[in-house]
Amino acid sequence: MPWFVAWLGGVPDFRCIGLGKLVKAIHQRCCWLCGEPLGVWQTYAIGPMCIVNRVTSEPPSHLDCAEYAARACLFLTKPGMRRNEKDLPEERNVAGVMIPRNPGVVALWITRSSKPFNVSNGVLFDLGEPERILWYCEGRNAMRAEVEASVASGLPLLEAGANKGGPDAIKELSQCIASTQPLLPA
Repeated sequence: MPWFVAWLGGVPDFRCIGLGKLVKAIHQRCCWLCGEPLGVWQTYAIGPMCIVNRVTSEPPSHLDCAEYAARACLFLTKPGMRRNEKDLPEERNVAGVMIPRNPGVVALWITRSSKPFNVSNGVLFDLGEPERILWYCEGRNAMRAEVEASVASGLPLLEAGANKGGPDAIKELSQCIASTQPLLPA
């Protein structure tokens, strides 16, 4: 059972963050998945759109914990899975804007640095430069074509937001997309 999960009515709800878990993860540098202290390395289990914008809503984990999640989590290993929105509590404690799709692939972004920052609905994490990125699809190493397909299917969502932001936002997104190419698997 992941450490961050909220227990609602005595039942774990994987869609929600447990009260105080985000604050503890940030201030005490706890692994998002096991709750134990992190070392020097931080691993973020993220989708390809987070690779493009280099921002995510969840704190880092140990590499072993993140690899386990990439191989075992139903949402991460089954591209056809959809987010369950039924009876979703209003207070989920998730910041940013959630992209309502399953990307079909997950990246493990391994870094020594990251920085939490406040947004109107909570805290997001600015990802530090990656030392290494591991890609997974369906619980196994992802192929480049799978990652490229996921990136291509997600970009219209980011482009729509950039279009609302105007020419500067469009230019910034173009630069982010270009810097993503070297991060894809060989």
